[in-house]
Amino acid sequence: MEARILDSEQQIVDIKESWQKLYKHAINSNVFLSYDWITTWLNVFKNHVTAFSIISIWDLDEIICLLPLYKRVGDSTGTFWFIGSGEPETAEVCSEGLDMLSVSSFNSELSQLLTEAIDTIGLKKLVVTNCSKDSQIKSVFDQLGYRYLKEFRGNRYFIDTLDSETKLEKKTARYVKAAEKLGITYHSVNSVSDLARTFDELKHLHNIKWRQPDHPSIFDNTSFNRFHTSILQALLVSEKLSLIAVKKGEQTIAVNYSIISGNDLVFYQSGVDTSFKPNISPGMLLHCAQLRQARTLKLKYYDFLLSKPPTYKEGITEHSQPIYGFTFHKSSFTFFFQCWRNAIMKILSNLRVQFLGERHGK
Repeated sequence: MEARILDSEQQIVDIKESWQKLYKHAINSNVFLSYDWITTWLNVFKNHVTAFSIISIWDLDEIICLLPLYKRVGDSTGTFWFIGSGEPETAEVCSEGLDMLSVSSFNSELSQLLTEAIDTIGLKKLVVTNCSKDSQIKSVFDQLGYRYLKEFRGNRYFIDTLDSETKLEKKTARYVKAAEKLGITYHSVNSVSDLARTFDELKHLHNIKWRQPDHPSIFDNTSFNRFHTSILQALLVSEKLSLIAVKKGEQTIAVNYSIISGNDLVFYQSGVDTSFKPNISPGMLLHCAQLRQARTLKLKYYDFLLSKPPTYKEGITEHSQPIYGFTFHKSSFTFFFQCWRNAIMKILSNLRVQFLGERHGK
């Protein structure tokens, strides 16, 4: 086995087939670690990247582990992020389940190769914005002796497709019947022309609900819009896209944008006409449609991804998993300095809240 560090666009293109093969056989595949998602992100957000280092572990001519990292513009020397995270908040694509893509659990030889590669790229600090406490990245950096700060980000909410009587279906049953009486139809995107039209409808409906004079919609952001225009085409070609619209005649009432991610179907974004009458809860109708799609494809979960409680997702899912952000430090000094800085900032924040409370109390 050997480690190779990929730091050029051509090197990434050259390993596309090997990366896709790894994704197919990895024990922790998810769309946010796929070739298409990572390369699309790098292309769209290249102005925020000073350099990238994709650590790949090879066994003969096959990749068995991949760790995609980059240096962000303006960060201190030795600070790395997962590719797919750390972009400006106004354009955040919300990559989740960040981890090392691997065909197996780690052993001593893999750990040694990874250690050497990490030393080679000069990694001193790694920011992981979204992963579970059982992730391989946490396990490996624990073994390597890195200290870390952990922050609760929220819960991942999901439905097991084998559950026969789900909260979602029970709560939506009367809307399903009402929709049938109204002649509501479901339309899945299967062509490029359908994709362009349906994505435009999703954006339109989303913007109506969320766009405010002083608060643009996420789709108003050029980078976010460009990212999804590109990734949707790649997902359609690879048959990983589940984009479904509900309609009354020719009127589109709602659109649900979900992605086949490893062995799950993940709900990513939606647009809903909240003014449509009578109220048939079109958003929930689409969640039911996607759950049926996940069962048809024999996928394991219909995944609602991350939200901070309280959230509506608690009322329509049976399962949840806590998700954390980790910051790993190689140096004990920088770790303890960050702990001290965080403590000071928390004290100052509490004092400010107390001061403002007393001031308003007067």
